[in-house]
This record gives sequence, C-alpha cells and structure tokens, in this order.
Amino acid sequence: MPTKALPWTPPNIDSVRSLPAGLWWDAVRVPRALGEHALRLVGDATGAVIDDPLDKRLCWLIEPGAADQWDMSWLTGVELYGRTTFVYVPPADRTSGPGVHWRLPLRYDRYLTEPAFLLSVLQMATKAVCEDGAR
Repeated sequence: MPTKALPWTPPNIDSVRSLPAGLWWDAVRVPRALGEHALRLVGDATGAVIDDPLDKRLCWLIEPGAADQWDMSWLTGVELYGRTTFVYVPPADRTSGPGVHWRLPLRYDRYLTEPAFLLSVLQMATKAVCEDGAR
C-alpha cells in the first residue's frame, strides 16, 4: 500500500530551517506554560507540535488563513504566523533537543491541528493558567 506524502517537506538535512508560513500551514506560537497546559487538554486530537526551548514556545500548525478572524486580544503572548512570516522547522526525525525539535512528531495524517478546536483549548488553558497565577 503506498504511503501518503505530506503536501510540504520538512528539512531533510540535519539542521533547522526557516520555512515560510502561509503556504502549507499557518503557525500558532504559544508561551511554554500556556502550551504545556494546552497539550494536556488537547490530548490525541492535536496535530504536530514544534518545541522551541530557546524561545520557550510551542508551535502548532493549522490550515493557512484559518485563524485570521481569531480575537487575539485576550490570548496574551500567543502569536499567529501567516504569510510574510517564517517559522523554524526541524527535520522530521528530530524529536528531542537541544534546540528546535518536534514535541509531537509530524505524520501525513497528523500534522495540522483543527483551528476551532485549538482556539477553544487555548481559551480554556488561558483561563486555567490565569486562575493558577491568581492563587
């Protein structure tokens, strides 16, 4: 049975590459504390996640343009990367640090996260992190 291919190719070299967002995916970059909480909430329903330990951020890939209408005013520190921006992407087989790596590896059937679901998870995680910080 033939293996399905990704519509894009992560770096096939031994180093991280800066790839353009907005073509095959947009990126949602989340501060580590919020991202860790979101990962616990999202469970197996997540797509691939890039871990940037130097920048202390996790990065989800979503369909291009899917978050263009998100209200970001209350999602402190969350950044959307679309057209005209670039994201550091590790080689497909780099699943541990040091440096940028896949926290949850990418596969042809699991590389994008459903945007509305991710937004609701980020909303819940933001609320939980804010409540934890207020205690």
